[in-house]
Amino acid sequence: MEPKTGLPTYEASLGRPVNNGGYHHPGYNGQQNFVPMTIPQPAPTRPIVIAQPGDVQPETKCSLILSTLSAMFCFLWCGLMAIGVSWQARLQVLDGKFAHARHSLTVAKILNCTALFFGLIFWGLLIWYLNALFFAFRYR
Repeated sequence: MEPKTGLPTYEASLGRPVNNGGYHHPGYNGQQNFVPMTIPQPAPTRPIVIAQPGDVQPETKCSLILSTLSAMFCFLWCGLMAIGVSWQARLQVLDGKFAHARHSLTVAKILNCTALFFGLIFWGLLIWYLNALFFAFRYR
């Protein structure tokens, strides 16, 4: 479309006249023939995260092992949640998000302590019940 001045419309980035009613393709060479053209695209990359000078990578392996043991021997549900949060913290460390990883590790420690608390109550009640059951049948 021609402006009211009568001058052709130019594309700002390339400095070429806009042809075909405002449509311009990178392969159009200004004549009737169409030259197909591929534009190389950069490969997708992960964002580069630069750690702060005082930022230290938190240790996640210990929390993951503790979460697995608390799921096996203490309280299954808290242990499974702690495994998930510990794994999330591990992924955050790989992304360079150390502050988020520290927070996730704190949540995992709380879940592990809760699992240990319920596990100690469960195992204590089980030992007390089995002990009472054993002595009830022994002195009959």
